[in-house]
Amino acid sequence: MTEKFSPDTESPWIFKIQLALLLGFSLFAALVVFWIARLIYISWLWRDVFSASIGIALVAIPVFLFLLMIFNYTFWGLKRGKHDA
Repeated sequence: MTEKFSPDTESPWIFKIQLALLLGFSLFAALVVFWIARLIYISWLWRDVFSASIGIALVAIPVFLFLLMIFNYTFWGLKRGKHDA
């Protein structure tokens, strides 16, 4: 007899792994934003043409922040949906 999945039978390890993935991606996105900001600062400091750094920042930073928002929305939305059902 197979047991059907229900929110009450979820392993606590699944939540811990999901939370670790969420925190890991959050740290990764923060480091990417910091790295790009540092590239812009260094190019300004060396009086280099920083149009490439600005161009990368205008694309990469919103993409990573959008992915982080989607990841957060999905994670917490699934958690809320399990408790509402």
